Amino acid sequence: MNIFEFKKKVKELPYFETKELRLILGSDFTSTTLVNLKNWVNKNYLIMLRRGLYAIAEELDDVDLMAFATKIYQPSYVSMEMALSFYGIIPEAVFTVTSVTTRKTKEFRTVKGNFSYQKIKKVAFGGYETKKIGKISFNLALPEKAIVDFLYLNRNILNGQAEQFSEYRFNEDFKYDAKKMLDFAKAFQNKKVLFLTNNFIKHYAS
Repeated sequence: MNIFEFKKKVKELPYFETKELRLILGSDFTSTTLVNLKNWVNKNYLIMLRRGLYAIAEELDDVDLMAFATKIYQPSYVSMEMALSFYGIIPEAVFTVTSVTTRKTKEFRTVKGNFSYQKIKKVAFGGYETKKIGKISFNLALPEKAIVDFLYLNRNILNGQAEQFSEYRFNEDFKYDAKKMLDFAKAFQNKKVLFLTNNFIKHYAS
């Protein structure tokens, strides 16, 4: 099977795992298929998002990499800098797709971009909704949860002072929901996170 025949068979899939290929290809899936996958990755016909997970290279050109984050490492949702940039809460472009997970902290590097996953407590894992880009569904933090996740994961370097917050250039005109932020902060059961959240609200949501 050449790459053109392969693309026809998987054209409805934005990404696919080797176990899915076994079902799609049926008897056409052989030991040679795995060799072909490796060769097609080397030739940039396919992108390996992680071990056993692939996407057609040109498909990635038309889809925001953020959409692939949830599939790469589960359970997870896009949060922190990537989500804050998406909502216009911080002005900087973000080139690493940042997510949170209940599993161990991990990073995946691909030729198209990098995916970073930071571990948070299971009791605080929530505050996200499922979005869809094209054929791909992914989880994205609500604006307030993205902020609280950011505060939690940076709690050791943040002091809660206005001068330090201003360095991140948070959007002062964004309509922050203070109650949501406090509810999300309390879920972490961490005094420093609650302190930082209250100070953030004082500076930006009061």
